[in-house]
Amino acid sequence: MAHQSLHAVRPAPAKRLALAAMVIGFLTAGGTASLPAAAPGVDWIEVAGAKIPVPPPEHPRLYLRPEHVAQLPARLRNPVLQPVVTRLESMARRSPQSRVEWDALQYLVQPDRERGRATIGRALDLLKRTELADRQDACRETGRMMVTGAIVYDWLHPLLTADDKQAFVTELIRLAKTQECGYPPTRQGSVTGHSSEAMIMRDMISAGIAIYDEDPEMYRLAAGRFFREHLPARNWLVNGHAYHQGDSYGAHRYSWDTYPLWIFDRLGAGNVYNPEQRFVPYLWVYTTRPDGQRLRAGDTFMTSRPRGQPWSEFVGTLFTASYYGDGTLLSQFLRQGGSSESEAIFEFLWRDTRLQAKPLDDLPLSRYFGSPFGWMVARTGWEQDAAIAEMKINEYNFVNHQHLDAGAFQIYYRGALAIDSGLYSGSSGAYGSPHCQNYYWRTIAHNSLLVYDPDETFGKSGYGNDGGQRLAGNRSEARTLDVLLDPARGYRTGQVLAHGFGPDPQTPDFTLLEGDITAAYSSKVRQVVRSFVFLNLRNPQVPAAMVVFDRVVSSDPAFRKYWLLHTQEEPRIEDSTAVVDCTRHDQQGRLLLDVLLPAAGNRQLTSIGGPGREFWVFGTNFANDTEPGRLERSSLEPGAWRIELSPGSPADEDLFLTAMQVTDRTHAKRLPVRLVELSERVGALLERPDGHRLVLFRRDAARSPQPVTIDLAGLGTTGVLVAHLAPGRWRLQQSGSTAVREIQVTQELGAAWFEATAGTWRLAREEP
Repeated sequence: MAHQSLHAVRPAPAKRLALAAMVIGFLTAGGTASLPAAAPGVDWIEVAGAKIPVPPPEHPRLYLRPEHVAQLPARLRNPVLQPVVTRLESMARRSPQSRVEWDALQYLVQPDRERGRATIGRALDLLKRTELADRQDACRETGRMMVTGAIVYDWLHPLLTADDKQAFVTELIRLAKTQECGYPPTRQGSVTGHSSEAMIMRDMISAGIAIYDEDPEMYRLAAGRFFREHLPARNWLVNGHAYHQGDSYGAHRYSWDTYPLWIFDRLGAGNVYNPEQRFVPYLWVYTTRPDGQRLRAGDTFMTSRPRGQPWSEFVGTLFTASYYGDGTLLSQFLRQGGSSESEAIFEFLWRDTRLQAKPLDDLPLSRYFGSPFGWMVARTGWEQDAAIAEMKINEYNFVNHQHLDAGAFQIYYRGALAIDSGLYSGSSGAYGSPHCQNYYWRTIAHNSLLVYDPDETFGKSGYGNDGGQRLAGNRSEARTLDVLLDPARGYRTGQVLAHGFGPDPQTPDFTLLEGDITAAYSSKVRQVVRSFVFLNLRNPQVPAAMVVFDRVVSSDPAFRKYWLLHTQEEPRIEDSTAVVDCTRHDQQGRLLLDVLLPAAGNRQLTSIGGPGREFWVFGTNFANDTEPGRLERSSLEPGAWRIELSPGSPADEDLFLTAMQVTDRTHAKRLPVRLVELSERVGALLERPDGHRLVLFRRDAARSPQPVTIDLAGLGTTGVLVAHLAPGRWRLQQSGSTAVREIQVTQELGAAWFEATAGTWRLAREEP
């Protein structure tokens, strides 16, 4: 039947069909995609190795089915949807494209042949007049016009003549050829990049579904590539409950992922995704600051928004909330916003009007985002004075808009204190600019570690030596998941060694993340292990602290090592301490740094920055200026200073141990911090009147079954975290006491937490 319709509408010569077969074969060279769990009554076909659902013979089938059409009158009256209905009506008065879509929707509600035929005529006229503009990303506009054509074709299908159908198919294929992925869609990657946005996952699949009966080629090509390449990559990465393209592109590109979720479900195929997808937007829940911005990550374009406006999460959070029935995500979407005019019709069609928002206060304060990411975010609360810390290992680097920031951290409290620095805009901020290639994308712009080999080259033109991490995948996007996972391609950059928080999982006292990031660097290093511990101090004056321990072993003792801390304002350094204030826009945060290792006499603690040195890379400032006044109007936080901590003497192995605490600069308090040294361990003791905190690490950063003896003489009650422990049952006993406490150390955490009074304590592992 489909073959006969194909010939009735548009001749398909053998040459064209052979080309399609050749393209599909090319796309499937990496193997056969698995078949998702099929919904009853849905047919699936194999297209050169990919299983794809067959569009049902009825119309409408794009974005909604007849049972959903019956609900449209009630949705048009639903109070929850009234704002979007008003918006659609306003758009229809202003935009011919929006009017066509609105009129097509009205036809479904109340069919009128005369109005429907007029809508078809206007839609065809729009399609024929649409050309690819000579500007960057213009194919997004031609792709969105494909959606308009597909809506009219599918929703008004009973009114189409044979000539109409042929005209629509011709124009939709013409517009498909304007897309960066090409048509047939063989170009660019399916893991990230522009071909991982709308052009395949919404625009071509939508048009293909609409015209499938008359011309199945576009659907088979687009859906075939989606199920073969896009879906396996996403079903793998969503296990980490996060996204890899940063604070701006991440939320943007994840939104495109949610279109196939709804498109194929409404087609009758059910959920084709790994259901762990529902947790991805929690990354933005946890990294949203009290001012509505997000902790910086990757290439940030949301900084163009005026200060005071919350950062949009686009529609992905809403679509996820509605599909999976998640009231917490609905609350986040309502708080942040995100539906653009081009997406308003989908909000109308897919928003769950019965879903009730749930407060964020019900969430645990810490959250781990697992493999392939290895990230942790810890907070002290959800209110205006919350302290927030982000810790990253980066098990994989996905390139594109992700930076070389394995091992980086950020801290926010009443202002951005420890920041990702640089700009994705300005005089030298465009993608691929000298500022991006040599500073913004590189490790030197982040709170991570450098190992400077003066002779190191980074293997790609335009990339200088920042002393940081190698170019993962040679900074080329992985085409498929198989390419990303291939060890020879170099996208693997780290391994999480330990993670967890407690003892209360809802409001933890400690949050721990540890990882080996050796693979993020070149052969200039033999080992780089970084351990983070965030402490919720439950103190209104000093609400939180972070302890960071690093073991760095270079392949040559002459390669100098640097510990970095980036700031917006000039830090004040004195001996082994530094003070970082945040005063812009009347912010009141303060970060206090204590350096415990390298030891006195073998450490250099300095600052770099200020006019002409804001983005300094070993002798060159990769300047990136903004127009006058923009820093004050926008939410830009480019930074201008950094603290560098470096050992004074060359050595293969160096240890860094630092403690950072946050307070309010207008009535600042500082907790005394002391270095604690045991035979095999080092740690940081924070002295506070309502209970001290001690964090201990092994010097070799390896897990050990050996006993640990801790002298807490002269101290009051102390919360102790002992890291780098072998898993098993451990016994805790105070000297002179017969009482024994048992502590189970898990493989996942590799650490023990306990509260102890003054005295000497011994922690010993039971024999297995």
